[in-house]
Amino acid sequence: MPRMIDQFMWGYQESFRITLQFRANRVLKRLGARHEVKVLLVGALRPGRQNHNAVCVEPEKGEWPVELFHDLLQKIEAECSAHHLNDIIYGDAPSMRDKPENMRRDATRLAVAALLAPYDTAQHVVSFCGIARPIDDYYVVPVIQVPGDLFRKFVPLRPRPTITPYEWQGPRSLIHATMRALLDEAEKELERPDPGRFMTDLASDGSEIVLAAARNFVHSPGLAIDRRYLPSALFDWCNSISTQMYEGAQGRGQILLANPKNPAIEFLAIFKHPVPLNDPRWSRKALQFSSPEACLVGDTTAIHGIGRLRETFDPESEEVFAIRFLDRFHWELACGERVLMRSHYGAPLLPQEQIEQSEFTTTFHRLFPTGDATLAWALFQAGITADHGNMLVFTEDAALEAERLSREGTTIEPVTLTPTLYQQFSRIDGTVLVDPKGVCHAVGVILDGAASTYCVRSRGSRYNSAVRYVRAGRKRFAIVVSDDQTVDVLPEIRPLMSRSEIERQIETLESATTDNYRAAQRWLDDHRFYLDKAQCERIRVALQRIDEIALDMGEIRFVLSEFTPDPDMDESYLLP
Repeated sequence: MPRMIDQFMWGYQESFRITLQFRANRVLKRLGARHEVKVLLVGALRPGRQNHNAVCVEPEKGEWPVELFHDLLQKIEAECSAHHLNDIIYGDAPSMRDKPENMRRDATRLAVAALLAPYDTAQHVVSFCGIARPIDDYYVVPVIQVPGDLFRKFVPLRPRPTITPYEWQGPRSLIHATMRALLDEAEKELERPDPGRFMTDLASDGSEIVLAAARNFVHSPGLAIDRRYLPSALFDWCNSISTQMYEGAQGRGQILLANPKNPAIEFLAIFKHPVPLNDPRWSRKALQFSSPEACLVGDTTAIHGIGRLRETFDPESEEVFAIRFLDRFHWELACGERVLMRSHYGAPLLPQEQIEQSEFTTTFHRLFPTGDATLAWALFQAGITADHGNMLVFTEDAALEAERLSREGTTIEPVTLTPTLYQQFSRIDGTVLVDPKGVCHAVGVILDGAASTYCVRSRGSRYNSAVRYVRAGRKRFAIVVSDDQTVDVLPEIRPLMSRSEIERQIETLESATTDNYRAAQRWLDDHRFYLDKAQCERIRVALQRIDEIALDMGEIRFVLSEFTPDPDMDESYLLP
């Protein structure tokens, strides 16, 4: 029997919501965030339309009861009456004609956001609401809810005071810009016939959304330092500058983004003719002037000279930003010590440790229960901050391996490795070989190992030699820093997993219906590594049962690849 939807807006509302949620989570994962978002749709009955539901929520049996929006229609009318567009008179007839409709759509968004505010506070989430679009009898608002923890880890810029209520502030963070880009896409889809019926972007990796968000986010520094919108392609210019070499040297240095008249800037030299940022060769040449003592100073369009921040400057003012060119193809945008965004090979990323210390320590202790994980982490930090590629390998038989490989390296008298000593040893080609306690036995070692299917053609010899050596069968732990500053830890860093949580998720899937199986399916898909053969079979049977149930109109189901046990999985990854 087909499932009946009481809060019905249009036939593909569930498909639209699920696809947008899938898309949003994929995009966040691409940015480097591990948090998951949720999506809901709120429909408000359009004036003059008749329907037994004044308000609809999709999903109607989800976490958001329709009672949250019991006075939504009244709230919309209040927002319309107070809307700032009431005071705007356009100089062209089409804009004046469209104004009432645009006001109502935005008022619906504002009303939904206001009614969700208490829920957001109670549930520790942040709701991003799109502008409403009319579909049949309803104005529909797409809402993406982000866990509040995400903004504690990636702290956004503060809201800036504005002169008028409609003044654009720019996105407060890369995450804010990403949510806006996703909602822009959702709003466009809602304007098409039968939205959600043919959403073909599922195969996309989300890179175009992330790029659009990054290009939008970098307007925020310009608005903060100039108090006005300046159209620029700052993100693309910085990527272009980072690719340039100068007389064979890779670009490293810093540009302070500030209003040249800001008293916090102490100019040491002012260029008579500012260097335009849209000339990457000239800008890259000017970057050679940058040093730890003084750097370039510019705004979002040009470099004006060489200078530095005065000691009296307060970074909390958020009036000065910095573009730090770390290496070729690698730069970051910062405000004070807070990194706001990184770009690596043109791909925007959230600022975060490449590897979390807790997960690094857990993996190290799993391999070497009596090893010195604190020293290992300190050596890891030394490796990733070095200005050259390097590799460090921990192995229980380091002394024996140093002798075995002595013809292809330099053995030394055993010495406890320090971060400073490691940076010195790593200046020559080859691997630094230590035992789990951090005692070094050899430097400049050329590793051996049988060819492996885990090697990657697109990666260099340093990475692939580490793969072969680590997978030779013994307990080994490698830290690989490539020349392009890519960091890898082998074997892959994986957190320990609860046996009971795996069992709970499988049991949930086994008893699920077509209405509620997706959360368990998604969790198990994300944690495939931890599943054994019997668990994979149970999941296969559960998904086959669900697949055999006929689809309802507008229902969408994701077909996953077969669940199979990972050969690298063992009991040490599971909590008791």
